[in-house]
Parts: sequence; structure tokens; C-alpha cells
Amino acid sequence: MNDQFASRDGRSPFRAETPIESQNLAVFAEHCSKVMAATDHETVWNLTCKFFRDLGFAHAVYGYSPDSWGVKLGAPEDYLVLTTFPSDVAAEMVREGLYLQSVTFHWALKNVGVASWSMTPEECGIGPEFIVNPDALEFFYQHGLLYGCSVGFPNERTRGNAALGLIAPPTVSQETVDSWLDTYRDVIFVAATIAHRSLTTLPYPAARGSLTSRQREVLEWVAEGKTAADIATIMGISAPTVDKHLRLARETLGVDTTAHALIKAAFLNQVFTAQKPEPGIGSNRRIQAPAQPDREPPA
Repeated sequence: MNDQFASRDGRSPFRAETPIESQNLAVFAEHCSKVMAATDHETVWNLTCKFFRDLGFAHAVYGYSPDSWGVKLGAPEDYLVLTTFPSDVAAEMVREGLYLQSVTFHWALKNVGVASWSMTPEECGIGPEFIVNPDALEFFYQHGLLYGCSVGFPNERTRGNAALGLIAPPTVSQETVDSWLDTYRDVIFVAATIAHRSLTTLPYPAARGSLTSRQREVLEWVAEGKTAADIATIMGISAPTVDKHLRLARETLGVDTTAHALIKAAFLNQVFTAQKPEPGIGSNRRIQAPAQPDREPPA
């Protein structure tokens, strides 16, 4: 997929004076069916990007923190970040925490729906003390993050939070984007939410990689309440080997205890799920966030 979506000059093939015709409904249904049937991140992301490109958006940025709770984000090294921007642009955005300078990003962490980038800090529930720093403004202008919308998703768990940003091409004004939202806000929300739910149910590796099949199996038996001796008998290996697999699982997941390893592996969909080979992922699509201290969002 190209880094830059083709500009639509403010026009969307879905825009019309009349309600969406049956042909467009069939296209939308076909898109949703393909996303829900996809079995890897690459397919879900490519389909989703194409859909939003056809609506007129130039770029998309999706971020998911599996170990976050409420508006408090988890460890950055565990973020799943998918983007159509070049890898260096996306890496800087994550490394410097520039996404925290978007008021609609904070809105999306606390709300469900689609937020126009024309919303004020007050409308997003952020106090007047919030000021975007000059470096972030320069970054946004330099890379065309000027006009668009943000999507917040329903949370099915007490942990995990995500947001999606859709960026219009430079030739499109925020007023034009808002006119798209007036007509197709629900279409955008449904397509984004289907993609989000598909992405968060597929396995993806932690910062240090994925669990091996043996590490997975041992953790799954731990979840069944089995002791190391039980697991050794079930798997036909020695108890020290069981302990080795648990130690390596903890190291892979970056945790200190087996209980935490099991919880984190569940967040990352690395246990109790069908495992498929990780597809090749282009450098402009997925960014592994570098470790950095947790950042508290504005009140």
C-alpha cells in the first residue's frame, strides 16, 4: 500500500444528495464481511485503509494499548500502532508522545463515536490549561495532520484502550471533513469499530517477540490450575523444563511473575487463540514503540 492515499479533492464516492443506494450498501457489507473474515493484521489494516481512502481521507493512524485502564495508558513498548505514514514519522509521533497533543485523542479515550478536529478543548472535556506545545504544532503542520477526525471505541474489557485518527488530504478543509461527518458519521464509526474489534482479537507479539508454542501451552495449563509437576506429566517433560518455559515466557512478555505473564499474554491474544504465522508487515504500517515512562493525559 502506498504511503500517501490519492487525493479526492474534497469529494467522496460515497457522498450524494440522496441516501446511500443499494449498490453502495452492498459494497459496504462486502467490506465489513472481508474485515470480519480476515485472520491477520495486514489484511484488516489494508482493507480498512482502502475503505477510508475511498471516503476521501489521506492517512490513517490506529493505536491500541492492551494494558491500559481508563485514560491511563499502559507501557508504550506494548502499543500496537498501525499507520499509513512513513515509519520515521510514526516513530517520532510515538516516541515524543505527540499524539497526546491532540485534544480529540483524549476525547476518544473517554468517549465512543467520531470527533471532528474542529472541536475545542472544552468540547473535548479538557481544561483551559491544556496548551499544544510549539514542537507538536510544527510536527502537525510539517506532516499535514491538520484536518480530520478521531474515533473512540466501546470497551468490552476493563483493560485496553484504542483510538483511530483519519487525516484529510491538504487540499481538503476541516469544513469539508465536517460535511462528510454530517452524512457518514455512522458509516465511519461502524467501519472503524469493526476494524478495531478484528485487530484486538488477533495475536500480536510483545516488545520482545511472541511466545513459543511450548510457552503458550505451559501458560494455558497454569490457567487451568495445574502445578509444574502436573504440567510435566501432561506434556511429557521434566518439571525443570516446565520452569524454564515459564521463565522464558516471563522474559518474553517483560514481567516478573507467572500470574502477570498469563494476564499479559491474554491481553496480547497469545494464549487461548488460534496461532497463525505473523504476516510480513511493511515499515510504513506497524511501529514498535520504544520504551518510555507512562504519560498522564491532561485532566
